[in-house]
Amino acid sequence: MAKIPEDIIRAIEQRAKIEEVVGDFLKLRKTGTRFTALCPFHDDRTDGNFIVYPKDNCYRCFTCDAKGGAVTFLMAHEKMSFPDAIRYLGKKYNIEVDDIPFDYVPPPAPPPPPPLPTLVLPRQMVAKRVGNLDADPLVCWMRTAINWDAAQRTRLEQALHDYCVGHVYVDKPYQRHEFTVFWQIDHEGNPRTAHYMKYKPDGHRLKDKNTYNTDWLHSLLERNKATRFYDPTAQEARQCLFGEHLLNRYPHATICLVESEKTAILMAAAYGNNIKQLWLASCGASNITRERLKPLLQQHRQIILYPDRDGIDAWQAKAENLHYDRVSLDTKPVTEWWREEDGPKADIADVVVRYLNEHKIYHTVEEVIEDIPALKNLKDKLNLELTI
Repeated sequence: MAKIPEDIIRAIEQRAKIEEVVGDFLKLRKTGTRFTALCPFHDDRTDGNFIVYPKDNCYRCFTCDAKGGAVTFLMAHEKMSFPDAIRYLGKKYNIEVDDIPFDYVPPPAPPPPPPLPTLVLPRQMVAKRVGNLDADPLVCWMRTAINWDAAQRTRLEQALHDYCVGHVYVDKPYQRHEFTVFWQIDHEGNPRTAHYMKYKPDGHRLKDKNTYNTDWLHSLLERNKATRFYDPTAQEARQCLFGEHLLNRYPHATICLVESEKTAILMAAAYGNNIKQLWLASCGASNITRERLKPLLQQHRQIILYPDRDGIDAWQAKAENLHYDRVSLDTKPVTEWWREEDGPKADIADVVVRYLNEHKIYHTVEEVIEDIPALKNLKDKLNLELTI
């Protein structure tokens, strides 16, 4: 077996462009001088964790810590042996490769560059994007379509304020879009970014793939080249938990972690007692990692995970991977309390809202009479004065 000189192997590794090799297998998005993608080495649902660095000819995922160069990527992603990876690159870059001994040990990949500082947005940005909720479809649904009692209605308004929920308009060519705004502010009070989501009047998300229905503030700033706020070459946009800024306000509360921001707000309104239970949102199962939950782990918080009905197994695996003895999984709301009409992807809020609407609370006589026509006939016939 002819042995390829090491200088030929080094030449192949040097000529291989990491963005081209990774781009053969993943859909890359250019971000400044780098590229991002969904990480193929873990259940990633957030573009931005996996970064390709053309300058340093390497990649790294800041969630699962996968990293390396072109050869490492081919071996990890395509399950190639080292010789096959070299042959692949030789063919791709027109470098003649005779053969490679299978006992060859490749040199270690160069270390990835240090991470950039975390993006922190000006706090006045939050003030400009909170409130203005009277025209927001999701908030209007929350206020009018659920049978809250008086205390819950008060808690709903308090939750909208505490969680910094807002409503904004985004102008794109030929159309203006309305979004509910969910701010992500870390435990030190630093605004990281904001999640823009579009909702229908029935309180459900607009999920038409052909419609502009979701966005992130840092992405908008990048596209608009607002480098005075966000320069992708100098800062890294990193998410945090929704509601994380409330941790220091309620230092002894058990953390109830759900997936969506809407669910966290609804549960804070339905069963709000922030001193004992604080509802936060992960914004995706892929975000349930030690890195993302670091503020909770450092404060030794008790954590209860409330998965969606279709995410129980995934959340159980995430809980085990945390290796944290104060985390547990509560599936009762989407198993024992669940009904078929809640839907196969229901979460705890879907179940609770259905329960509240089944057990209607009447605030006035007129509401009672509206629901019970026979009572109205009796009132009129006997000329009764009804009170509740």
